[in-house]
Amino acid sequence: MFHPAAHAAVSSFRLSLCVPVLAIALLANLAAVSQSAAQDAPTKEAATEVADPTDGADQAAVGDQTAAAADQATGADGAADADMPASADTQPDSESKAASSETSDSETESDSAADSDPSPMTPDGETPPQDDAKAPRSLSEAADSDVVAFTGPEDPEFVAEWKKREDLFNDARSRLEAAVLAQRATYLRYLNYEERTPAARKDYFEKRQKVRDLMDEVYLTALDLARLGGDEVSATYLVTMIDHRLKRDIYDVPTLEGASRMIDGGSQLTILFKAAARSAVVSGEFEMARKLLEAIEEDQRDEVDRSLLAYMDEHEEAFNLERERSAKDESLPLVKLETTQGDVLIELYINEAPSTVSNFIQLVEEGFYDGLDFYQVIDHLLALTGDPSGVGNGGSGKHIMDEHSNPDARRALRGSLLMAKLPDGDSGDFVPHSASSQFAILLMPVVTANENQTVFGRVIEGMDAIARMRRVDPNKEKKKDEIVIPADSIIRATVVRRPETLPPAKYLETFLSP
Repeated sequence: MFHPAAHAAVSSFRLSLCVPVLAIALLANLAAVSQSAAQDAPTKEAATEVADPTDGADQAAVGDQTAAAADQATGADGAADADMPASADTQPDSESKAASSETSDSETESDSAADSDPSPMTPDGETPPQDDAKAPRSLSEAADSDVVAFTGPEDPEFVAEWKKREDLFNDARSRLEAAVLAQRATYLRYLNYEERTPAARKDYFEKRQKVRDLMDEVYLTALDLARLGGDEVSATYLVTMIDHRLKRDIYDVPTLEGASRMIDGGSQLTILFKAAARSAVVSGEFEMARKLLEAIEEDQRDEVDRSLLAYMDEHEEAFNLERERSAKDESLPLVKLETTQGDVLIELYINEAPSTVSNFIQLVEEGFYDGLDFYQVIDHLLALTGDPSGVGNGGSGKHIMDEHSNPDARRALRGSLLMAKLPDGDSGDFVPHSASSQFAILLMPVVTANENQTVFGRVIEGMDAIARMRRVDPNKEKKKDEIVIPADSIIRATVVRRPETLPPAKYLETFLSP
């Protein structure tokens, strides 16, 4: 059960968006919608194709009409790709959990990636999608899209606006269904050895990206329709995608708004409270995040939720400090990571961590990171890479002097890059000056990370690619005869922008030499 304070928090959110209260409610109870969708949704059958180690395909949940087509887009490991939700039939159980099934990952690899200019950044380091259906970058921007005055649901202007938004939603759904089928056809040609050329692989990855972009567009058009009250189809798609985003650690303002509207409509699905709370933290809405987390029964909170709640004040302080600093950052070095899940653009804090950034840029220019796996990817925590051995004990052969104690050291937020260090036994501490080449990209803020590790950059584009990374836990016990799917990896790392002269990199070996 949930406390009334949570609904009050969400209602306050709606008021802050200047949303007019319309006669048409979004939903009296999302459970009825979920049950209706479950009755209409096609039955899913287990995929039986033989795994191919080099490729995969996506599956999209676009409501009851498109789910059948989406079911055909199975991955190389016999399941859908990790970035696609499994179905549209999300149902609450006794604890209001969604039953939209989690799908396993499929191996992906990109042979080409287009260069792009840095885009404006959201507070957590992510760049919103640049689709025709634009995602709001902040709550105030979302508010601007909702300031529409109608006299009631019979108002001709309201009816016309509703029809316009409904048509956009349905059009996006149709295009998504077609894109899924096109991607599926390309994958089958590859699977059947009809086309296994670099051009065919490039065509597949382009189609995969198109499906991902359309998934976001459908979500945003469904959200736009929800602002006028919504209907069962758009609401079901929103819930399905919010469940998917929660499972993949994709948190942003659209996720926050979508989950909040569902809650405000009467839903008590646990997934909505968690998705809204975590998105609120990374978006800077801390009071709302606190009320949402407090509304979840203690035994239903995940470890990440308990941590966020316990350190909420510290998260708020770090977020505000980094937002102020980011506004002053100009012409910082940039590095692009071409990964098996898409491109990632990184901004480097050369002023606050000059030695670490200099070492990182030199390794990138040497091609050190090309082909290295993300050998450890932990839910709600991090994606770790930079180890030539692939098991966690490798490095570049040099160790960088720590910079986390610098007076102006940066804080660890979602999307932050920090240097990995050797653990000091079982104490929970790290060996000083033991960072080398390994680095982590955080999926959620960690307030204590910068106390022992150097934060030297942040993701400004492509955080969704990091969130999609295949989860890999080297410490997890493997079952007998378990099939281990290869990890995602860095295909190529390139320097996009750097100063003509780099500051000197300070290595431990230099200070220890006679």
